[in-house]
Parts: sequence; C-alpha cells; structure tokens
Amino acid sequence: MSRFSKTLRATYRRVTPVLGNRRTFTTTGRKPSSSPSIAEENISRYAPGGFHHVRIGDVFDDGKYKVLRKLGYGVYSTVWLAHDTQAKKNVALKILAADTYDGKCDSFELELLEKISEQASQNKPGGEHVLGLLDDFKHKGPNGQHVCLVLEAMGPDVGQFRDLFAHRRLPLPMAKQATRDMVAALAFLHDACGIIQTDIKPSNILLETPELRNMFIHASPEVFEQDPAGLPPPQDFYIPSEPVISANEDLTTSTEISFRLADFGTSSWTTKHLTEWIQPNMLRAPEVILGGPWDSKVDIWNLGLVIWELVTGQLCFDGQATATADYSSEAHLAQMQSILGRFPEALLSSMHKRDEFFDSNGNLTGSVSFPTYALAAMCASSGVFAVPEELDAFVEFVSGSLILDPKLRPTARELGGARWLKV
Repeated sequence: MSRFSKTLRATYRRVTPVLGNRRTFTTTGRKPSSSPSIAEENISRYAPGGFHHVRIGDVFDDGKYKVLRKLGYGVYSTVWLAHDTQAKKNVALKILAADTYDGKCDSFELELLEKISEQASQNKPGGEHVLGLLDDFKHKGPNGQHVCLVLEAMGPDVGQFRDLFAHRRLPLPMAKQATRDMVAALAFLHDACGIIQTDIKPSNILLETPELRNMFIHASPEVFEQDPAGLPPPQDFYIPSEPVISANEDLTTSTEISFRLADFGTSSWTTKHLTEWIQPNMLRAPEVILGGPWDSKVDIWNLGLVIWELVTGQLCFDGQATATADYSSEAHLAQMQSILGRFPEALLSSMHKRDEFFDSNGNLTGSVSFPTYALAAMCASSGVFAVPEELDAFVEFVSGSLILDPKLRPTARELGGARWLKV
C-alpha cells in the first residue's frame, strides 16, 4: 500500500478546522520526519542554472505569494501551495529551474499556458479540463532568474488516486469520466489552441471536486502550513512533498470528481515542434521511437495507453525483453507488433530509424520476440468487465487509439463519440 493510501485510509494525522462547520483537511503525502532520508527532486540541481531554494514562509512577487507547503516536483520545477495575499485564496506556485529560460534550451511552457488561458477565457469546450495560468512573474535568486507560474490548486494526481483502489484500477464510472474529460481536453488543445501536450501520464492528470475547490479558495492559509522537517541546515530547504485533500469527502465514492490535464513543459505547437524529446519511454508512440514525423496523434496514442492502465491496472507495453531487463526500444517495438500486428510499410517508409530495427521486408531484425496476444484477450483475462458488450466497446476504444499508423488514428474530437463512453 502506498504512502498516499495509508495516509488517507488511516486516522487523519492532522485534522484542523478550516471553514467552520467542522470542515477539515488532511495531507496525502508522507509524514514529516527528521530523518535525512528524503527522495525528492535531484538535490544536485540546487546550483547555478537549477532550482531555487524555497522554504516554508518565503514570499514572492513583492509579498503577493507566501509559501505554505510543498506539493510536488518535476525534472524542471518544484511546486508549492502558496497563499495569494491579494486575492485571499490558496494557489499552486510552480517555480521553474533557471535554465529553462536561459536562452540556450528554453522551455516554452509560459507561452503555451498563455495561449491556453486566452482560449479558455472564451469558454471554448474542453478548456475547463486543462489546468491554465492564473498569473506569472520572474524571481531572481542565487541560482539565476526563475520563471514562476501561478495555477489553481488541485487535488491529487491520478497516479496517487489509483492507489486507493484494488489492483490500482479505477472503478469503470470514474475511468469513463477521466476519459471523457481527457478527450475534451485534447480536443480543446489540438483544435482551439494548436497545442500537442506530448506527456500524458497519470501524474499529469489532476482531479478536483467542488469540496476541494471550496477548501483552497476559502481555507485560512495557516492550516496548510507544513512542518518544514527536512535535511539539516544548510540543506533545510529540501523537504518532502505533502499534498492535501479535504477530510470532508471520500474521494473513492465521490460522484463529483472531474479531471484536468496539466504540465506543458515539453509540449509543442501543432505547427512547430519545440522539442523532439517527448513522451515517457513506455508510453511512446511508434513514430516517436522510430524517429519519424509526429503530430497531435501522439497524444491519442498516449491517452489510449493511459486509459488502458487505469482500467486494467497494468501497462500495455513495458519495453522489457524479460521481467528483469531494462527498457529497450527493440523490446517495445516487438511488444507492439505482438499485440497490434505488423508495422505497415506506409509507416516504416517515412521513419528515419527504420533500418535500426527493421529489414527491407518490414521484419524486426532484433533477437527479441513475443507471442501474438490480442488486446481483447488481455482485457478479458484482467477480469475487469462483467458485461461482454462493455469489454468490446473498451477494446474498440483502445484499439482505435493504438493504430500503428498515426494517419489512421482518430482525432480527439472523433474519440468523443466512442461507443465505450456511452455504454
């Protein structure tokens, strides 16, 4: 059982009045500890060009934002719960590493978020399922100048949330809601914003409820302040992440959950790639692995794999030749072929890395191979579906998302009409 689920299921470690009416909240992360064993962001990145040293109580943007607790981190940023002293509400403050905007290998997250906010402000469908920008500013620190993004504070990510359920499977009604919301988000991003997200994974899908929104807007900032138990000075800035949820609702039975897609640090425009380093290894589309041209259909592939994982509790592809082997592109492609069939020549002919993995007849040249196994059989063996019609509709949805040739994959808007979302 994960730390998240242990904390949520156990007696609440910290139960504090928030809004009157005996409203409370609790942390969802690990307990404060004086132990030096903390595994968070790469501490060596606290150097020139890297992360900014943040401590609980620090203020930013001329005192507008006061840091209350650490919510999480990524490769290029740390994320904090902060109190907006002007708007009198609690928000998420994402502080990017200094080298993300140093003029050498810039991120374009701010520009992408500005476009998202611009389109969402016009009430275009799907915008409500994308985490947009509230504010931004720059902060000068000892490691350089940091772009800081202010976002709405949200509940746990789906990677944490699924730990609350047996076999890490979301109940089907919740999985369908997550799918509907993500399809709507992608249709908005692709069609209204001209943005390819490129990094759809459980940790980038955040959940919210009316209760959570109410808590972050109205709760007194003092009740969120984290006990800053981290490493000994001078590294006392290095503390564990402790997200929060409301103790007034059971998320596992809530019928008011909605989902938002977040994190645009590696995203691109549909008209211009901003980076070629996209998608987590095991979620990579074939055209990305093979070094070919890619477009918004990589998001469709990503989404299909994530929804498969949330419903079945298992990865569709792990890219491992054996249970103990490391990930390899060779094994990943072999797994794709074993489940989805031979790679079409129409796809291979435009792939720059074709000759690394295939011969002139379209056969994989590596030593790794797997027996043929259909998605329908894999799904049936999971025991998730009691109704054959729903199993068939789910396999149809995933199979459509995982067509090897990206030109034949449906658009996000077309996926919105999928049979599985209606049965």
